[in-house]
Parts: sequence; C-alpha cells; structure tokens
Amino acid sequence: MKLSAINTKAVFKAFAQTVTVVSVLAAAGQAMAAPKAAAKKDPARDVIITLTNGRTSPVIFFTVIGADSQGQEDNLLKDALAPGKSVKVKAKGLKGCSFGIAADLEDGSSSEATGVNLCKDATVKLVD
Repeated sequence: MKLSAINTKAVFKAFAQTVTVVSVLAAAGQAMAAPKAAAKKDPARDVIITLTNGRTSPVIFFTVIGADSQGQEDNLLKDALAPGKSVKVKAKGLKGCSFGIAADLEDGSSSEATGVNLCKDATVKLVD
C-alpha cells in the first residue's frame, strides 16, 4: 500500500506528537515513583522552661533528659529553688518534643517524669 505525500506528513506529525506525549507521561511517572526526599532532621534548639517548686523542700538539682541521653545531665539550676518559688531555666540543644525530667530536693527526695512534651508546654511544677 502506498501512502500519499500528504498522508505521510500527517502520519509523521501524529507520530511525533504521540512520542512527545509518551515522553511527558514517562517523565511524570518517574517523578511520581521517585522516593520522597528524606524529612529534615529536627534541629537542636534551646527551650526556656518555667520550673515551679510546689514541694516542701528546696530543689537543688533539675535536668531534662533527651532520648539520646548518655546518662550525664547538667543541673539547669544556678541556685536552689525554694518551696513556692518559680524560675526560668534554659535547656540547651534539645531535639524532639518528648523528654524525661528529674529533680533532686534538699531533703533527699526526688521527682521524675517521662514523656513530658516541652514543645506543647514548657512549664514544670513539682508537687508532693
């Protein structure tokens, strides 16, 4: 079967358009199938915590314990916190939101809590 010159041009034009559409669809399919970029890591940040001593003995040690803690934490208090008083302390370099907190009191007792969400609420009140 012979094709006329006009039909041949039309066939080649249609073929070129089809190839273009297929190429665009293939590129779109690859883009959709490509794995998403890794989520950005949570940067370390400082958190100002309001600590209130609702206990009957002064707090002499207070710390925030991160999930990646190696077991040695710094005392965030500069001075003992008297009963009924509050102080703002800065926990430096925190990553994430959920932490453990620990406090030691002058009378030898202590307070601990886990799963404290400091992103949602950065206030801690120690109570008996």
